Formats: sequence, C-alpha cells, structure tokens
Amino acid sequence: MYPINKKTLLIFHSALNVAMSLFAGESHAASRQGQLNFQAVYGDQTVNCTRTLSPVGTQGDTVRVNDLRFYIHDLALLTKDGHAVPVKPGPSGLWQRDGIALIDLIDRNIPCGDTAPSPNPAVSFVRPPGRFTGLRFTIGLPDEANHGDATVAQPPLNMTSMFWTWQYGYRFFTLDVTVMPKPGDKARPHGFPVHLGSTGCESASPTEAPKSACKAPNLVTVTLPDFNPARQTVQLDIRQLLATSNVGVNQPNSAPGCMSDPDDKDCAGVFHEFGLPFGPETAPPAQSVFRGR
Repeated sequence: MYPINKKTLLIFHSALNVAMSLFAGESHAASRQGQLNFQAVYGDQTVNCTRTLSPVGTQGDTVRVNDLRFYIHDLALLTKDGHAVPVKPGPSGLWQRDGIALIDLIDRNIPCGDTAPSPNPAVSFVRPPGRFTGLRFTIGLPDEANHGDATVAQPPLNMTSMFWTWQYGYRFFTLDVTVMPKPGDKARPHGFPVHLGSTGCESASPTEAPKSACKAPNLVTVTLPDFNPARQTVQLDIRQLLATSNVGVNQPNSAPGCMSDPDDKDCAGVFHEFGLPFGPETAPPAQSVFRGR
C-alpha cells in the first residue's frame, strides 16, 4: 500500500471531477432534442393547397393538391460508413407516439391561403451522440400497429381518414390531387388519388385483423446517405412521384388513381418511383420521391 497524502488526494479529486464533467457532457449530448423537417415540393417550387402544378405526369396535366399525409417509423441516423443508429422518439402527442409519426404537409382548411402553414411538417426525436452524415426512415406502419380499431386508437393512429379496414389496415401514404381540364376540353376536373398501403392481407372478414403478415407490405424504405438532419429538410417531390403516371385517365373497371391494387396498372408508375415492385418487376430502382435539401 502506498501512503495517501494530500497531493495524491488532490490529483484523485481532479481526475474524478474531469470524469464527472465528461459524463455529464455525454449525458447532455445523449438527451439533445432533434427535429426532422419535411416539405412538399414540385421540382424546386413549394407546394400548398392554392397552387396549381404543371406539367404533371406523362401527358403534362395540371393538378391541384388537396391532401398529402403519410406515416413514418424506424427513424435512424447514418454514420459515415453507413451504420444506422436508431433514434429514440420525442415526446408523445397529437402527431407522434411510440416511434410512429404522421406527417401532414397540406392545409385542407377552406379557404386556405398561400401562407397557411402545414399542419405537421416535422417529427421530433432524441439525437444520439456522435457525427452523422445520413438518414433513413420507413414510410408506413410496422405490422403490429397496422391492424386495429382506429376509432379507439391513440394519436396519431386515431386518424380514421387514413384507415381502410381492420383487414388491410391504414393508408400509409395519401396524396389526393384534382386534375384540371386542358384548354378546350369540356371534361370536368377529376381526382387522381395515390393511396399506398398493404395488400394481400387475409382474414375471415374486413373487420378482422389478419393473423399473418400481408403478402405485399408495401413499406417504402428511404435512405439519404448525404443528409445533415440539423440543417437540411426532407423534400417530397410530387412532380417526381407522378412523373411516369398518366394522371389524366384511369384504367377501366378500377378504382380512381392508385389504391395499391396489384392489378391496377395506374399504380405501376407510382410504385416504380417509390422503389416498390409492381407486377413482374422484382427489383425496382431505389425510390426517387424523397431527397434532402
């Protein structure tokens, strides 16, 4: 045993104070709040409920956006080497709970104004310590949250307008646009909705949840390898989403627009841009709808 003198005690206390300071700093960094912001755009233009967008789709149509909402979960930050670090969700509330958030990018109030803010363009999270250069998240809901009674669910899963049936679950992504008639065309404006959700969900009835996973979960994984969540915004480009779709017509004997039906060819272009397989396509390209700016 070495004798403990006053000098040794001072050194010990100094080292202890440094360690405690470092620990406190790490704890503070670990509990730092972060926020991920989303924005609806048409190319480089901001989108709102008053603005018409043109040209849209393969035939250069003009549309107005009436609704744009989607669920996200599985939020993670990416390190320089591509390692994904899941983040802890922020406080529960009207728009997020248990790692699930509902992003709502279009003000549906009538009349809406050019300066009307989006109802909920962001999700909050607890930023882990470290340096991150990318982002990953999933459009949709985990299977265990996708089937239930929306009328008694906690927010944001209580949004019954985002719900199909217990069998099929929720709409993961909703884009509703009105297609305007072209000059000289006597046709009335018509809708082209894009409603993405799981299909091939088997149960005894539409009001009964499936006991096994749906054949086509239709979850969209978005990976942005070059993204700074502290400075950049996630943009959803409507022009790109509808780029390979003819929004001016609808496949005969099918629901309007794309309702995720695997037999509805109006979904082919939308699924392609989302990076989802459609029909015989088994290896579509990566999604092109979301980007960081």
